[in-house]
Amino acid sequence: MSGDPLLGIVEQQDLLLESGTVVWAAIVQANELLFKPGRNDHPAVVLYGTDPEIFDDQPEELRAVARKLFSLKGKLLTDPDLQPFSNMLCREMSREMRMPVPRSLAGSALVYCTNVIVTRRHLPSGTLSSGLFPLVIHSACSATMILPSRFWPDELLSVWEGLPI
Repeated sequence: MSGDPLLGIVEQQDLLLESGTVVWAAIVQANELLFKPGRNDHPAVVLYGTDPEIFDDQPEELRAVARKLFSLKGKLLTDPDLQPFSNMLCREMSREMRMPVPRSLAGSALVYCTNVIVTRRHLPSGTLSSGLFPLVIHSACSATMILPSRFWPDELLSVWEGLPI
């Protein structure tokens, strides 16, 4: 794991929690083990947007972009801006951090694609039960992390756990 960019996430957790910004994130691709109970944490590819005027009110827009991005997996594309995303999604051990998503997919919003470690203890149920969640970012580093669920508002916890609001 030496030299693995995911190690930077562990090293930057304090900075992220102390002075990071919380944004919405959407899953593009995740290890299938994360969707069922288990003990181990695993990586995932996520998208996040930095414009609160767009994504705070419409986080589903990120899921739409994530679906478009995932649909590129394994394809030979004529667009040189999109081919790196197709390649990265095929190489599931690839560790890309804070890749700007081309405007052809993201529209006018600034959206980034990045790898995260899905830390089960940061999720209310210990599993990925929703494609949207709060992510902590910081301008001084490319590391990101899922906001630990102890900081989530009750309404978000209810949605995540499938409870009536």
